[in-house]
Amino acid sequence: MKRMLTAGCVGLVLAWASVSGLATESAAAAATAEGALAGLQETTSTVLDGVFTAAQARRGRRVYTQNCESCHGPELKGGEMAPSIAGSDFIVFWTELPVGTLFERIRVSMPEDGPGRLTDEEYTDVVAYLLDANDYPAGETELPADKTALDMILIVAAE
Repeated sequence: MKRMLTAGCVGLVLAWASVSGLATESAAAAATAEGALAGLQETTSTVLDGVFTAAQARRGRRVYTQNCESCHGPELKGGEMAPSIAGSDFIVFWTELPVGTLFERIRVSMPEDGPGRLTDEEYTDVVAYLLDANDYPAGETELPADKTALDMILIVAAE
């Protein structure tokens, strides 16, 4: 019975991810799984520590507007084929994972019409914008465009 419940829960999660557009390609899913393993490493800070700058978030908003808004919407609430990336939806999916996992997921799967076409700095700026849009505090230092460094920052629920 326990195995059936576990298999059923895993199936529901995979079905939700598929319907939500979170498992659109195996490379993206593999990157998310790899990033989740990185979350088991020791982190040195959280997104509550002001790990991006306001200027970086503004640059990220411009990149988002040009490359992401058509699917995820101006309020980041998602659409017909794209999941919401704001509010409780963001918190439920990304809490307790490193920022590097979010960065890598976006880098390997977005924009949908040309994954990987942005620079690492542009993807990092988008991550800063997502953190800002989800009410995390800005600080004095920009997020680095380096996955290993981003893996040291944990996404946590706002206090």
